Amino acid sequence: MTSRAVRISSVNSHGKRLLFFVVCSLLLANVVQWGLCRALHLGNPGAIKVELADLLHVRQWTDSWLPMMKSLDYFEANPTKPIYAAPLYDTLIYSLASELPLVALRRLGVGDAAMLRLLALVSWLAVAGVAVVSLAMGRRLLRRRGVELDWATILAVVLACVGCYPLIKGYALGNAQTLLSFGFTLMLFLWTAGREREAAVVAAMLAFVKPQYVLLLVWMAVRRRWGAMWAFLICSAVLLGMSVAVFGWRNNLDYVGVLASLSHKAQSHYANQSMFGTLNRMIFNGENLGYTPHVYTPYVAWVYRTTLLTSLVLVAGVLLFPWGKMRSSTADLAAMGLASVAASPMAWEHHYGIVFGIFAWFWFSYGCWEVKRPWLWGLSFFLCDNFLSATNLLADKRGLNVLQSYMYLGALLLLVLLMRLARKVEADRTAVLA
Repeated sequence: MTSRAVRISSVNSHGKRLLFFVVCSLLLANVVQWGLCRALHLGNPGAIKVELADLLHVRQWTDSWLPMMKSLDYFEANPTKPIYAAPLYDTLIYSLASELPLVALRRLGVGDAAMLRLLALVSWLAVAGVAVVSLAMGRRLLRRRGVELDWATILAVVLACVGCYPLIKGYALGNAQTLLSFGFTLMLFLWTAGREREAAVVAAMLAFVKPQYVLLLVWMAVRRRWGAMWAFLICSAVLLGMSVAVFGWRNNLDYVGVLASLSHKAQSHYANQSMFGTLNRMIFNGENLGYTPHVYTPYVAWVYRTTLLTSLVLVAGVLLFPWGKMRSSTADLAAMGLASVAASPMAWEHHYGIVFGIFAWFWFSYGCWEVKRPWLWGLSFFLCDNFLSATNLLADKRGLNVLQSYMYLGALLLLVLLMRLARKVEADRTAVLA
């Protein structure tokens, strides 16, 4: 048997293992978890069937879209008044540049009902796009070693995407994060393909919706990826110029105050998978299982300082870690993006939709070639991509309710695994050189 035939046989075997793992992961999280809770008379823990039904029927709520559309209504009715001070709502947390597509649709005469239907369709395509781009990245990475995608791998990726709770939760909510998760996966694909400037343009667009992605620009500067850095800055300048032309300087500058206020307020609901949410739930400060919109957790100084400290540690850890051969690689970039989410005081479940592209990159780059099964990567995937609702049974158990932050813990584990992978690659290179 030729070496190429051996490689193909090996990857096909791993493809079937991947499919087996994905099916087991979905069954454990959505069938076994439910069955055990019912058998032990713990009640119905909840499942993802509602979000799946919304995805299958191409319908969603208006979590992001309504405040964005209402802000445009307010601006059109009060062009001289500050948008972020509008008394109609208090949930617009995006920059005004993110409103530009909606402005364009309105100028084309698209009504609100049609716009919501269009946004639902675009969001649905974004979920599908995550799977498509992940497979495209996999195809490219496998072909570098003379191997093609097999049916088991394709089916595994599609099933994992459809069952990825952060993705379908963001879709069901009607949240802009669904588009960001697609954009993040596309950015990883472009970076893997060596198209760094195009990846940086996507990164800039992400940052104009979620400001924490500005850390990607910092990463590009520290890593001296000058072409990518300038592409990010030029795209940002264009977006800002367009936003100023539409909304004026004053409204755009007001966003600085919005960001400053957001850094001091967040919510302790279990869906906030961050250090801030974890600490507040542990001391029973604020809501946990219940949720009241626009009501923020009472400020506790040491919780705020601890959150800030851990955020700095996460970001600095990625920037200063000796990545060796994998410095400026897709793994390095992915770690920075993941740290920017995990470091935020408000990291909702759907914000972790970006991890799907990271796991896809790992599997096709390294996972499917490893002799030993990457169990820790599988654990991280299980924690990050599923709705482990049974952990909410621990909400009133001091200390144990830290397990409600399973997605945050899975993201931290993923960061460690990316760094460990870099050390392994560097050690293997050193061994070869020796």
